[in-house]
Amino acid sequence: MSINLSLRKVSILVLSLVLLAGCGMKVNKTALKMIVSASSKVNKASFYADSCENRIGVAYVEGGAPGQVVDIYYADQAVRKDAVLIVIHGGFYVGGDRRNSRPLASVFLKEGFDVVLLEYRLNDGKLDVADELSDCAAALDYLTVHAEELGLNRDRMFLTGDSAGGHLALYMAEGSEDRTLPIHPSFFVTRGALLNCPAYDYASFSNPEGFTASALAWFIGPRYQDQDWLVSVSPRTFLSRYTGPLFLSTCTRDFIRSQSLTLKADCDALGRPVEFVDIASNDRAVGHVHNVISPNLPESRQVNERMIAFMVGLLTE
Repeated sequence: MSINLSLRKVSILVLSLVLLAGCGMKVNKTALKMIVSASSKVNKASFYADSCENRIGVAYVEGGAPGQVVDIYYADQAVRKDAVLIVIHGGFYVGGDRRNSRPLASVFLKEGFDVVLLEYRLNDGKLDVADELSDCAAALDYLTVHAEELGLNRDRMFLTGDSAGGHLALYMAEGSEDRTLPIHPSFFVTRGALLNCPAYDYASFSNPEGFTASALAWFIGPRYQDQDWLVSVSPRTFLSRYTGPLFLSTCTRDFIRSQSLTLKADCDALGRPVEFVDIASNDRAVGHVHNVISPNLPESRQVNERMIAFMVGLLTE
């Protein structure tokens, strides 16, 4: 089964579970594991990114874990914009893989952007989203400090994330402007944050009416009942700390569309601009993070073209 087909089925499964939760039926850990097991499969197909100059599995923590690595792909010199797009994958905090983002990387490499696919350690019952945020901060600082030797422009780095990765990306962007956040990069600065179907109000996921205790403990971690901690690692808490350029996409069939709408409403309340792309479609293929897993769909091309235009506009200011 191709990864695109697998992840389309994942989106449908997740939507079904969310609807069950909304009807008062609790979603258990076993059902969630079925979803994440599919989303964790690595796409072994070859993509344009694989033909580009690259550095695979670069460790950003000396002596670190296997998951503390990045893959770096370099755009062809003929089209290279000397700018970098750093991609943080999603996966419900317990799954996903940086290599599944190679189709998306291919889109931006063709447009002249160097692309970095960032891996982080996953929530395993001992680690949780705080550790994932810490890994992201470490990776972003490594890329910044070692930019010259890696052949990257530290002053033209963009940050994108999808689903749970959108949470991590926005929190890192917020922390790059305010180093007093509980977890933040020390050196990294982004030219703009681009979020696709992001998790945003993290504390809202700790819902005992929709999930069993074992499910909450699995995808959030043992601190799922600690509301203060949940708030401290939620991007919504610190939205006002990020005043840089922001891009946001969602779609009709995004099962966490309400998260994007809440983010857009919060931006409007703060009087801060956000480029908002809301794809209207009832096509099942056009669902959660469709532009990442199925970039050749017309609707996906629309989102990714808007992302490219957003970044190019910022580079020419």
